[in-house]
Amino acid sequence: MSTGHIIEIDDSTYKQYNSDSGDSEVDLMLTKKKKILKANMSLKSIFQIRNSKKQHSILYQSAIKELDVRNYKNAEHWCKEFLKTFPASYSMKCILAYTYRCLNDYKQAHLYINEAIKLKGKKSIVWYIRGEIHFRQCNYYDAIRDLKSSINYKAKINNIYMVLGISYHNINNNKVALKNFDIVLQNDSTNYLCLKYCAYIYEKQGRYLDTLKMLDKLLSINEKDSLILCYYGEILSKIEEYDNAIIWFTKVDSIDPENVHNLTKRAVTYYILQEYDNALLNFNNIIQMDTSNILAYYCKGLIYYMMEDISNSMIAFKKCIELYPNNDLEKMYLKDSRDYLSQISKVDYDLKWLSNYHELITKINRSTNIYHDKSLLFMRCKIYIELKDYYEAKLDLNRLFELNDDISFVYLLKKYSDFWSYLCEDYFSDFVELGYNDKFNIYMFKEHNVYFISNLHNLVNNYQFHESNINSTSGLVLSFKDNHLSLPRLYFDDITSRINCYYNNIVWKINVKKINSPDVFIKFIIERNIYEKKEYLLKYEDILELEGLGWIEYMSFFSIYLYGSKWIQFSIETKKDSIDIQIDYVRFTKSTEGNNHENRIYFPKMDHLLPFHMNNVPEAFEDKYFIRKETENLLELNDIISNL
Repeated sequence: MSTGHIIEIDDSTYKQYNSDSGDSEVDLMLTKKKKILKANMSLKSIFQIRNSKKQHSILYQSAIKELDVRNYKNAEHWCKEFLKTFPASYSMKCILAYTYRCLNDYKQAHLYINEAIKLKGKKSIVWYIRGEIHFRQCNYYDAIRDLKSSINYKAKINNIYMVLGISYHNINNNKVALKNFDIVLQNDSTNYLCLKYCAYIYEKQGRYLDTLKMLDKLLSINEKDSLILCYYGEILSKIEEYDNAIIWFTKVDSIDPENVHNLTKRAVTYYILQEYDNALLNFNNIIQMDTSNILAYYCKGLIYYMMEDISNSMIAFKKCIELYPNNDLEKMYLKDSRDYLSQISKVDYDLKWLSNYHELITKINRSTNIYHDKSLLFMRCKIYIELKDYYEAKLDLNRLFELNDDISFVYLLKKYSDFWSYLCEDYFSDFVELGYNDKFNIYMFKEHNVYFISNLHNLVNNYQFHESNINSTSGLVLSFKDNHLSLPRLYFDDITSRINCYYNNIVWKINVKKINSPDVFIKFIIERNIYEKKEYLLKYEDILELEGLGWIEYMSFFSIYLYGSKWIQFSIETKKDSIDIQIDYVRFTKSTEGNNHENRIYFPKMDHLLPFHMNNVPEAFEDKYFIRKETENLLELNDIISNL
């Protein structure tokens, strides 16, 4: 701020009266006159200072007033008027840079903040202003550099760690992002935006329990936030707590009944739980609100397919094709699932369009993520089989087994008997003694350690089988009502993978339909060699938890070490007529940290049938979840004024 200055008087008047007379009277008169002139000039200077201060204050207050009411163009005018009088004002250059930032004129904003940095480069606020401008421009590396400079100059600004955390998140450095968000939460444990970022990052890291903790904190602030409620349901689905997930999706429905995203998530969860009627009801509601929703039609087609209602399944698939006949796989895969679904529908709907298959293969091959995308791989594998290019199909099938712990995807390929014959060409044994009469069963036993109960259909006649069961991987399931089921001995020399060289879990795929007696029990038994036997008993209370769940994989034994064993034999005992249970297969799974735990129940996944990526809440509602207004207003005028 300029303070004015005192003007010295010219002493020529004194000089012209100077003489050699030594007249003391003249000297006194001149001295008196000089004092009067100096006094007058001092008063004039004081008035100049006061007027300058008044002018300064008016311009400054006018600029601030306009900024307070967001009249940024008017604020720009007053800032420039101020700088005409005081062109070297550091404070006003900061405020004008902020004004241009609010006008999205980043070129001018950088011009003035750079001038302010030249004037006072050790002030923390100038680096924060420039860092936040870079942040708004999505120049995150530059933003991080300037924000760290601001911190080095001892910044005391509320949102600096928030901006820094978001910047690190946006360059995929979530580890450092979380460190900054932790600092934010130490100072403000209820920072809504920060909690949402933490929840999203934890999900991306697979830390689902930590995600739920963040969502719990958010709901303690606003228990009716429908986006957070829906997100909670999504996380519960990820950890396979499907029944609980339904409860949360239903809460959202009571608040926001027209939320198609939530209805879709609930419908898919019902589908996984095999509650097909409820799933269809939700998809029908979606179609009522959006008659062109191809996802709803496609999922209806899948549900009818699972219910063995092929006619309605084909009607739904045909609707997908009618909605989007001219599709473009590359554009769809980046932006939308609609065209992808119609292509898949064509594969399932009309297997005669072989010329289209070659074109589709070409498009799929352009995907840079093909080697890690289960849906695209499954689609390509199926098309290769249709084209009888079995070598390429085998490569994709092997990769699918590498990516999937769940094997239920393979039953969609069972009908291609020539393909399975091709895969079994090099096997020396026909495994007749184990009941095998088709190549699919032989391949799954030899390569993937799966013994289908349907093999017993060829060995004994006193078991009741249900044929053409769509939920069975082999096509047949055993309805077990007897008191004992014993499988033939399985010799490890017949299995390609050396499962007797490491620890294994034993998994049964079962469907406990109904308990008929409180005296019910299920005893799982394994025998190996002659004198080694293990048992695992389920009592009434245990079985009650399984009743009505639909098809599940149940882990009867953990970490069985089979080293030195030549064979193993499985059997099940129960009280006759005490339970209605269906059995599909028993298999070995390698014990790992991920599946060697006390959660014995596993729902076979059905997402291989859903050839698309469904966005979660933060991705589907990005502008609402990461509220754009909040992320764009992390620099406040008060921050600038308080730190000038």
